[in-house]
Amino acid sequence: MKIIVVILLLNSYIMAKDVARVKSIKGKVVTKRENHIVTLKVGSKLYESDLIITKKNSSIGIMFNDGTRISLGAKSIFSIKKFVVNPNNRDYDVDITLIKGKASFSSGKIGELSPSAVKFRMPTGVIGIRGTKFMVEVE
Repeated sequence: MKIIVVILLLNSYIMAKDVARVKSIKGKVVTKRENHIVTLKVGSKLYESDLIITKKNSSIGIMFNDGTRISLGAKSIFSIKKFVVNPNNRDYDVDITLIKGKASFSSGKIGELSPSAVKFRMPTGVIGIRGTKFMVEVE
């Protein structure tokens, strides 16, 4: 029984499609993925349902597969609920949340193809938008 569970868990990791990669990192940044904590480094893959947590004096630069860029400052918590950008099927659905901290956002192909498909959520905060770029801080 334990072997089957391990095989199923490994299969879910293999079958999962990455949606982004870590392009830059300073300090300690982790992701909570399926109840596991994974320390991130440059080149790490990110997946839907990842919860990214930057520690004190840390930051991360993320590049999504469509070219969307997000930078997170220290003590930030950011969730990738969904990131689907599939121009061949006209399938677009981006749902991301800044739970806490600072973020800078610059849209990639999704900003050109279907900007209305982007949901950037936050509990409360201040947002400054300029075209397809903005910065936000959530306390």
